[in-house]
Amino acid sequence: MQSAWREKKIWRGYAGVVLLVLALASCGHAAGSEIRATTCSIPSPGETGECTLILDRVSPGLSEFEVQVTLENPAIGKITGIRFPSWANLNSKSKVPADSVVLKGADAGRKVGPGQSEVVLATLTIRGDATGTCGIQVVVLGMKDEAGSPYLIAGKDGTLTVREPPEDIPERESSAGSSSLLPHDMGVQIILMPTLTPAPPGPEVTAVPEESLPIPPDTFRENNIGSDDQDPENPGTEEKTGVLCTDSEPGGAKVTVDGRIIGKTPLCIVLDEGAHHLFVSAEGYSPWEGEVFVSSTEQPNRAYIILEEERVYTITAGTGTHGSVHPSGSVRVGHGESAVFTFSPDPGYRLGGIQIDGVWYDAKSPVLFEDVTTNHSLWGTFTPIPPPVAGFSANRTEGYAPLGVLFRDQTTGEVSGMLWEFGDNTSSFETSPVHTYVRTGSYTVSLEVCGAGGCNLSRKEHYIIVREKEPLIADFTANATFGPAPLCVQFQDNSTGNPASWYWDFGDGTNSTGPSPCHLFAAPGIYTVRLIIVADDGVTEAAKEGVVNVSPQVIGGSVGFFEVRCPAEGAHVFLDGRYKGPVENGSLTIPVYVTATPSRIIQVKAEGYLQYYGYLQDYPMEGETIVLEIPLQPALSNGSVAARFQVPPLMGNLSLSGSSPLV
Repeated sequence: MQSAWREKKIWRGYAGVVLLVLALASCGHAAGSEIRATTCSIPSPGETGECTLILDRVSPGLSEFEVQVTLENPAIGKITGIRFPSWANLNSKSKVPADSVVLKGADAGRKVGPGQSEVVLATLTIRGDATGTCGIQVVVLGMKDEAGSPYLIAGKDGTLTVREPPEDIPERESSAGSSSLLPHDMGVQIILMPTLTPAPPGPEVTAVPEESLPIPPDTFRENNIGSDDQDPENPGTEEKTGVLCTDSEPGGAKVTVDGRIIGKTPLCIVLDEGAHHLFVSAEGYSPWEGEVFVSSTEQPNRAYIILEEERVYTITAGTGTHGSVHPSGSVRVGHGESAVFTFSPDPGYRLGGIQIDGVWYDAKSPVLFEDVTTNHSLWGTFTPIPPPVAGFSANRTEGYAPLGVLFRDQTTGEVSGMLWEFGDNTSSFETSPVHTYVRTGSYTVSLEVCGAGGCNLSRKEHYIIVREKEPLIADFTANATFGPAPLCVQFQDNSTGNPASWYWDFGDGTNSTGPSPCHLFAAPGIYTVRLIIVADDGVTEAAKEGVVNVSPQVIGGSVGFFEVRCPAEGAHVFLDGRYKGPVENGSLTIPVYVTATPSRIIQVKAEGYLQYYGYLQDYPMEGETIVLEIPLQPALSNGSVAARFQVPPLMGNLSLSGSSPLV
């Protein structure tokens, strides 16, 4: 009974009057007051529909947005797809399908300016899972104006409705061969109320004059649907319907209503009175979509949608061997849109360079093409990454246990990781570690480094020598223990325990802090010499009573001086083969008897230098000091040292009158 009544009602609409109103509706709120979700109506479970996020007004401009959209009842449906407008060329989204997603977008090209209204932020595809209705919650997490300053804005929730599967309705072929429920030549009146911004570039929607309709408008006014359209099984209940008719240029465009594909233009379809989502698309053209309101009472006008042909360009992307680019091949990009290409080198390789439209540039990935208005080409090459070369040094290589060693990394090349092996079953991943050897022994140290180009190992055998520490015992010897004044004595430190500092007391009121000093005893006497040594773990001393016995001068006491100046610190000086002491602080003063047989030959020996051997041309008088400048020559480059070298006589010696201070 119900089916017969409904069929009767539908065909009465064909014979009588069908009222459908199609018009553009505009939305207006306070400037930048909210982001709203449009209503999504899905014909039945298993099918999909679309919901759009719209910013009602952009007063301060828009540079970034972040919005969370949540289906309040996850059993009703799932969000399965997200599409951003072309101006949001920098965007991201949560994974789908999901009950809740976070959408982020940025207007890097500044295409959305202050004052624009009804700006589409994103379009969500929603799959219906069960019959019912739930809210589409909108929470604005963040907004920024054109200057990058944040501002607050409200979110307005939408509604998701998943309907029961519709009853089968008889179909008739339209004149274009597409499926329709009414004859194509029936005149109708339509009001389109889109709450969605047409997908750019926008199509043109026009209204056909009443005189062009195949059925006079008055016919619709005389037959008002709904006067006796009551359900026989539910008296007093009226089910109002209307007819949606649409045509397009070009013809044959695919028509989708409420997420369900209906057919191709031109066509007409009976729908319940109320809002419906209309989507018209054709290959090679920009689609049109919006909300339509089907009415059973308004005066009809027929709608005609003109789709604008898409302007599409090609970016041809490719690479050489040892890597890839995504996307690759011939990539189609719409006019004014953007495209991002990412290069991925094979293991052991890196991006060497990129060529854009025949011009080479430095390696960079990803590559962004913005506001595309012409064809482009993109090519990338890859080069092998050389392996790193391991190298290291240590601040000390031998000493007493426990021995702390600082290892310094001297590796060259790209390094992603390293492993130290210290030879005592311990290791480290630090760049320049400090390691303490607690036991004596000989240790081999290795460093292995790895990078994108491979690995390399540096190994040093018996690199660290750790000895057992000797006890701290002070001891010394002297090269001469007696002789006439003035007597020059060379002291030699023989202490054990690795002393760090020395203090010598020569018994004549003088002292020294050198490890092995040379001291001149000027006056006769018997001297006790004391040595104090200091180490990290203690202090000890050694004293030798009467170790130096200086007798009075045997030959009359006239004394002069030679001052030997030499750049080699610690150099040993000899007169006629007799050792006179080391050079300290750049010089050594040697007293000589001017009434004795004069010295003739001076020798100077220093490690790393050739031995100096020369003849003395002048000799000091009593109280006079003669300065001798000794020009030492470095050893040969192959490391060998000649026995000696002869220099011209010391003609430029400087004579100074007066007494020289004694060391």
